[in-house]
Amino acid sequence: MAAAEGPQAALVVASQKRTFADLLLDSPQPIPEVVVPFRGPKIVDGEVCILFSKEEIENSVLPFRFSIVLKFLRQRPSLDSIRVFIRSRWGLSKQSVVSSMLKPRNVFIRMSSEEDFIKALTREATDIDGAIYHVFHWTTEFQEDKEPVKVPVWISLPGLPPNYYQDSYLRNITAPIGQYLKRDNPTKCATPTEGARICVEMDVSK
Repeated sequence: MAAAEGPQAALVVASQKRTFADLLLDSPQPIPEVVVPFRGPKIVDGEVCILFSKEEIENSVLPFRFSIVLKFLRQRPSLDSIRVFIRSRWGLSKQSVVSSMLKPRNVFIRMSSEEDFIKALTREATDIDGAIYHVFHWTTEFQEDKEPVKVPVWISLPGLPPNYYQDSYLRNITAPIGQYLKRDNPTKCATPTEGARICVEMDVSK
């Protein structure tokens, strides 16, 4: 029996070996450099500040435009556990960058494609190994010590005729209430047809 288990164990170990390319994919890569001219500090209302143009700020945000924040309700799992969970369960096309934030329960996740970003932002299962979190789209207005008012929400449009189930139609229909993110698979396949179910990023304070 022991002799039979030996080769099997060797096969398992061999299958878990990681290549150098795998290690490179897991290693965070430097963000693109955005060059701005040097400016001295200015005094505004008695405060020392550095001023950047709107265009310069927008350029600095580009590497982070597909980023989300997970705010765990209680103690969060380790970053390694979160990385393993995302890699095995989220179905992303490329490896994301997972990092800690100032608040211990918050996690910053940066993705490189809009498809992965939408997939992560609209996940209906909002827990990692049983640790529940709220997910938010990161922007320059995000503040860790405040609850963002813009959140992804799954909503139903009962009675909507199935000929309006395409993305472009749904994006127009939902424009008054928020930013359209995605439709669920039954809506995508028009099965059933009693209404559409979609995810919209909306201001819940309104």
